[in-house]
Amino acid sequence: MSGTSTDIPHVKLDEELRAAAAEFSSAVDTFTSKHDDASRQMVTRAAERALASARDPSTTWMDDAFEMSRLGATHLFQVWGGFDQIPSEGAVSFAELARKLNAETSLVERIVGVLTSQGILQAVGTDHVAHTPRSSILVPDNPLGVLYQLVWDNNMVGFFHLEEYFARYGRKEPQAMNHIPATFARGCPEKQFFEYLAGNPAYFQRFMVGMHVIESKSPAAGIYDFTWLAEKAKKEPERPVFVDVGGGRGHAILAIHQEFPQLPMERFVLQDREETIDAVVAEGHSQLHKVQKLAADFHHNQPTKGAMVYFIRRCLHNYSDTLCSKILGILAGAMAGDSKLLIQEDIRPVPPDPKTAYLDFLMMTYGGKERTLQCWEQVLGNAGLVISCVSRGSGPWESLAVMECVKRTATGSGDAYHEVV
Repeated sequence: MSGTSTDIPHVKLDEELRAAAAEFSSAVDTFTSKHDDASRQMVTRAAERALASARDPSTTWMDDAFEMSRLGATHLFQVWGGFDQIPSEGAVSFAELARKLNAETSLVERIVGVLTSQGILQAVGTDHVAHTPRSSILVPDNPLGVLYQLVWDNNMVGFFHLEEYFARYGRKEPQAMNHIPATFARGCPEKQFFEYLAGNPAYFQRFMVGMHVIESKSPAAGIYDFTWLAEKAKKEPERPVFVDVGGGRGHAILAIHQEFPQLPMERFVLQDREETIDAVVAEGHSQLHKVQKLAADFHHNQPTKGAMVYFIRRCLHNYSDTLCSKILGILAGAMAGDSKLLIQEDIRPVPPDPKTAYLDFLMMTYGGKERTLQCWEQVLGNAGLVISCVSRGSGPWESLAVMECVKRTATGSGDAYHEVV
């Protein structure tokens, strides 16, 4: 009897592992035939599920401890410039590395020991170390290395202080632009995050480089069909066609116009903070020459009235539900009866996938939020808007969507929407 009861968990584990192995094998076959981002993501997800099944729950704490040591050692070694001192080809001794870092050899050996044991660096013999593909990106001239630094700057600093933050402010979602975990963790809770960032040039530079890398990998086009807008623009030649709200350096405008070149570029409007628009003008990007450039703060006003489309991309997740509805309300006030608001954001699935769950947890530290479709409906409804259509991405961008929104009419039209994949 006792033998039967103890065998049951093993039988279940055997089944889980066989299923995970089959899924992993199938994903590998797909990747080796396609070699694209979507199939690579299938491989990593299948591998993660296999590891989750195989790991003993009683040693989870140890897995997490290993991960934390890796993050801490990598961050310290990167800040010290240790990765820069390892030759791109060949190895360097601990003694030479210590000399270059002005550190004790024994200390360097201990830090490097964490990194070689977890595959970040490669041990060569007993007293030398060399790069691996994972470490070679962590040098200063590689933007991906800057992203790794931002993992510490943007994630770990805030995460480490969450217990203290919620003890101080109560167990509720941050709603303001200040008194958020990110600035609380840095000893200046009264400041908004970008105020803090502006006073820290090195961090600001890392942040801007990292955000550029992230945005360049996140599609601005290819999800929503603007064919209807091109036709409408022909019929109403005097009206603003496309207003990119908080559009930064015009990345989305360029991508959308490349996909739909029939859209009249001279009737596009790029809006952002004054310093950003000044930088765009100073750069003099030839492809943005015809685009109208307008300084505007979407927290306070929308100067372009009655445009055919207002487009806001990956901005609203920076803000709480309260602030999000306020921003949307200002946009709704500028819209004509037939204007459409297009919101490009991740839609948090229920239950969430690892990516959107992580982003949601991260954005909480900045007072923002990754929203479910139901949550989007609520914040839009508070602003007098409804969703008329949801166009979703695919592959690695399956959670990314463009929500087409219209003003709620007195008859309640627009309450139902359809989805386009």
